[in-house]
Amino acid sequence: MVRNAVLICILLRIANFVIADRSSIIFLEDDDDDSNSFAARFNLDMDDMEYDQDNGNDSLIPKLVLDRDEEQNYIALPDKEGQFQVVPRLAVIESRKNSTRFEAADFVKFHFYARSNNYQPVELRYDQIRFLPDHHGFNVKLPTKILVHGWLGGSDSDVIEPLAMDFLEQGNFNVIAVDWEKGARTLLYPVARYRVEKVAELVAAVINQLLEFGQTPDQIGIIGHSLGAHIAGLAGKKANKKVGFIVGLDPAAPLFRLKKPNERLSNSDAQYVEVIHTNGKALGMFGNIGKADFYPNGGSSQPGCGWNLSCSHQRAVDYFKESLKSKNYFANRCTDVTDLNPKCALGRATMGGLEALKTRGKPGGVYYASTAPDKPFLRSLDV
Repeated sequence: MVRNAVLICILLRIANFVIADRSSIIFLEDDDDDSNSFAARFNLDMDDMEYDQDNGNDSLIPKLVLDRDEEQNYIALPDKEGQFQVVPRLAVIESRKNSTRFEAADFVKFHFYARSNNYQPVELRYDQIRFLPDHHGFNVKLPTKILVHGWLGGSDSDVIEPLAMDFLEQGNFNVIAVDWEKGARTLLYPVARYRVEKVAELVAAVINQLLEFGQTPDQIGIIGHSLGAHIAGLAGKKANKKVGFIVGLDPAAPLFRLKKPNERLSNSDAQYVEVIHTNGKALGMFGNIGKADFYPNGGSSQPGCGWNLSCSHQRAVDYFKESLKSKNYFANRCTDVTDLNPKCALGRATMGGLEALKTRGKPGGVYYASTAPDKPFLRSLDV
């Protein structure tokens, strides 16, 4: 495992972090400093690497099998298959330091969808967003949904065109999909994770333009998956006014801390924040960080996925997409995250769905829902 970690370091240097942009990467000369002194030298708070502490003794992340002297130099992070691998802490530190060089405005694309455009996407750069109302059919009177994919995603993500089409099938909306593929589609998770803030700043700037068009904050909502959920949250923090709602679909856990709400999605980022947890204690965060947090099947492992963490992580998207069409599918409110079970009886609310997002009226708390192991997942089950 250590040999693989060393290979990662070599790849970082040879492949320029496998980045898809033109940002230059600075590597310091190797010396005898450990990762802690390296971070201290550049005043970097790297407590993010202790993220698994938030899972307590109930984590689904495998423990590192290393000599005690080596453990302090490595961390478990996901690979492209969603399996946790050994990664040098130094690589995480370098990824964070170099993230400031990612110019989101140069590489992020936006796809605008509307019924008035015959459901066909219009691709725009950030500097072209201002042309939406006059040239591309953006209707200021309609609600606007902003969609954000996660790590390894792009224009082919289920959170982009498929979700945009699902919204447009259910109603007349403006839909803006944030395609940050050139920042997200890197094999090294830390590189994408530390580009989140830059992308969020750009999304916040787009929201501010929508407000300048004449939209009200109530008309604007953001839906993000994995790292995209944190982009949604940070964009909500940075926008000039608090948007109507944010839905976080299994917000990413690695390198995010519960005790740092200013660096992740939190319950104050919009007028209403809903979170659907499907792979908590592994690829996703388990803590209740929204106003209403839904934990299908307990929120960690999903029926039909077995031990496949990526499958469970993706189910948040699947459930949300189905919720836009489902009727009378309810989750039961529980006392707290330590008491999630099908017999909770403190009330009920719909998970996701169109109508609930309009009203922002769901009672706060944590909810348990039962789903099927295959499509349609949101069947009429007794929950």
